[in-house]
Amino acid sequence: MGEASSGPALRIGGVTLDTARGCLRGADGAEIALAPKPFDLLVMLARNPGRTLSKDALLDAIWHGVNVTEDSLVQAVRTARRAIGDEAGQVLRSVPRRGYLLETTADPAPPPADSAPAPSPAMAPLDRPALAVLPFANLSSDAEQEYFSDGIADELITQLSRARWFYVIARNSSFTYKGRAVDPRQVGRDLGVRYVLEGSVRRAAGRVRIACQLIDAETGHQLWAERFDGTLDDIFELQDRVAEAVAGAIEPSLQHAEIRRAQAKPTGSLSAYDLLLQGLYWQRTLTREGNEKALRLLRAAVQLDPEFALGKAQLARMTAFMTVNSWADDAIQEEGARYAREAVASGRDDPLALALAAHALAVYGADHSTARAAAARAQLLNPNSAVVAACAGWVYNFNSEPRVALEAFQRALRLSPLDPTIEVTHVGLSSVHVALGDYASALEWAERAVQVAPNHSPGHRYVIIANWLLGREEEARAAAARMLALFPTARVQIRQYRDTAFREKLIGALVAAGIPA
Repeated sequence: MGEASSGPALRIGGVTLDTARGCLRGADGAEIALAPKPFDLLVMLARNPGRTLSKDALLDAIWHGVNVTEDSLVQAVRTARRAIGDEAGQVLRSVPRRGYLLETTADPAPPPADSAPAPSPAMAPLDRPALAVLPFANLSSDAEQEYFSDGIADELITQLSRARWFYVIARNSSFTYKGRAVDPRQVGRDLGVRYVLEGSVRRAAGRVRIACQLIDAETGHQLWAERFDGTLDDIFELQDRVAEAVAGAIEPSLQHAEIRRAQAKPTGSLSAYDLLLQGLYWQRTLTREGNEKALRLLRAAVQLDPEFALGKAQLARMTAFMTVNSWADDAIQEEGARYAREAVASGRDDPLALALAAHALAVYGADHSTARAAAARAQLLNPNSAVVAACAGWVYNFNSEPRVALEAFQRALRLSPLDPTIEVTHVGLSSVHVALGDYASALEWAERAVQVAPNHSPGHRYVIIANWLLGREEEARAAAARMLALFPTARVQIRQYRDTAFREKLIGALVAAGIPA
């Protein structure tokens, strides 16, 4: 997984690159939180002290096989400098028009004063959730099939590392447990992770069965489990398929567990990240009071950490949800659009921040081109996130690209069919089918949205629209009455589609059925 690999720890000034564990430590031995790409950048430069490494070489080595822009490297450099206390760029130095070099010598860190073997201390947990993917057990009779089970774990590490809101421990640390029966709670203590993904592979007679489970490393409780069966016609395609499915399923499971964890924390000890998680909890109540509380918590998060791109993006999307439910005044909408722009500008390497901010921008019709570019980049950075796919679907939908939007929504549904915010995808599919002229399918998806989330007003709007366009005027009026009973302040609230004729068509159906303009 990048440059971090087993070897001696390297000291840069007052910090130590622990390449065996894949972490950065301060002078006091405490771990400094650092995402995988900036860490890999430091390792590569530390192994070439005083030597200028070109931008192309760094991009190829650190993002091997992933098409990213130079902005990703610039952001990684900025993050790495902050981590080593070099904001001025005197140690990790830019060489104009050439690349970067490490001005200082990276020396091997000295061994502990007492060289007698001692048990490893439990590592301090990171500020955000961390996950270790253990080597998958080979249950086949043929020991030579190890490469296949290792390949599954490797691919999962690669795919899961695309997310930025949680950390994935480097392969060289998690693979030290290969061939050992180990308690996930011990792995959590050893590596400082909250979650452990483990699994097994069994091959026989041209078929393969892969079992995975996600474990809470503090309690040992299983959070999620799945089994995959396939043929060996193309083992690499099977590896990719399993990795995609697991990555798509794990993100919502991790977030749900993190929200529960944040809810149990005392108020005085909340970080910006904790405040964000508590905001998500209240957002999911789908009530006006809950959403207003969520907005206050998200505001507190970005005030506590003004550089928190994901916090700004979640805040922007929160205001967008309040807007479509007629719960946001002009000031809240302006606040949301402002934070969305800031999140897009500062979250260039965070696919979730980009996607959420793009969705909010699209809702406000503030800048369709910026929203579309941000959504497309988010999908490129993390194609296995259902939330990213659903947000992108809405951006393409507002951009009047229904077929592109349909593909994104279908991917979101495939990645996380039981997602806790599945109504967002269901309403998107309804809207897209209206645009494509398939009103019966539009009604079906809208009714599903209302069934799973009756307090999400867009589902009701599309039940009304689809019924009216199908010529079911009485059903449309009845649906409008139900919506107004739930949302007395509801208005048409059809946002700024690029196709103004389509927007007027939707507005016309709602007004005709009895929704105030």
